[in-house]
Amino acid sequence: MLAFISRLFDTSDFPARWHCGNWSEVHGWTHIVSDVSIFGAYSMIPLALAGYWWIKRSELAFPRLFWLFAAFILSCGTTHLIEAVIFYQPVYRFAALMKVVTAVVSWATVIALLRVFPQALELPGLRKVNCKLEEQLARNREVEEELRRSNRDLEEFTGIVTHDLRNPMGGALFAAEMVGESLDAGKEEAARAQLVLVLESLRRMDELVKELHADSLSRRESRKFEVVDLEAVVEAVRKNLARSIEANHANLAVGHLPSISGNRTLLVQLFTNLVENALKYRSQAAPEIRITAHADGLQERISVSDNGRGVAEEDRLRIFESKTRGGNVASVGGSGLGLSFCRRIMEEHGGTIGVISNPGGGATFELRFPAKKGD
Repeated sequence: MLAFISRLFDTSDFPARWHCGNWSEVHGWTHIVSDVSIFGAYSMIPLALAGYWWIKRSELAFPRLFWLFAAFILSCGTTHLIEAVIFYQPVYRFAALMKVVTAVVSWATVIALLRVFPQALELPGLRKVNCKLEEQLARNREVEEELRRSNRDLEEFTGIVTHDLRNPMGGALFAAEMVGESLDAGKEEAARAQLVLVLESLRRMDELVKELHADSLSRRESRKFEVVDLEAVVEAVRKNLARSIEANHANLAVGHLPSISGNRTLLVQLFTNLVENALKYRSQAAPEIRITAHADGLQERISVSDNGRGVAEEDRLRIFESKTRGGNVASVGGSGLGLSFCRRIMEEHGGTIGVISNPGGGATFELRFPAKKGD
């Protein structure tokens, strides 16, 4: 072995390949140019791999295999270079050594590949990674849109609190100060009249706080669905509004109502708001409120009818917009929030809400819920 190594570049025992056989110029140069070209290409591959490694070195799954593959490519290219050199310098001993090196590196690469093959199969494919990235991006977009919506809702909520709540509060404070001045001056009748103004302002504040609370519920309680009995929901509304129903000498008639998939808290608030509106926007006659149901196979249609002031044709769509009220509300207080979050509650339940005027007076609000699965 030492003798072989010491004579590694000794060419005395062999002629150059040009002188070994009957080579034509075309035949010989075809070999030389091809081998040199192959060597050039094989040399560029490890250089490209080295550059890739430098950029992505922290992301490579099998860095040792990466360099072993580069050595395999480079050794293969070197054997081709030697094949071209032998046409002039017959370094056959060095060529043999390089072939041994190439063989060793080649088999080392094969063994390394076999060892990492099971791990490589467990790595997600590029298509799978792209799908996961697209799913994550879609989720991120949904979160961003939800955040933007929440910010808009917060700005709207803050504007309502700072503007609409401040007006009745200021009125109550001013009237209360006037009550104090009237009492100091001994004007009890004036104080009583001013106290009525205080109570009216406080009632408006109470109504607004209730609407804001309902609005916050419609945002917080969404997407927690279960099977809800609407008859039990309306019965809860009847109990909650018992004092107002009695004070208005109203009659609340309820037919057979179905069970639907929904959120009970939101549904109670939905029917509470509709019944309160029927009481608030009443006519001269005692309020007559009827809640009935009709199923058509695809939808559960719930009607809430009253004999109140009704809804003008031009207001049928706009009253469901935030902070928008009908043209016939006169001096009745309100924020214009109630029907907007009724619409939001229906949207949360995959349904719709609409209104029509009754021929004999009053209005009918129609709620359309998807039929409960299994019905």
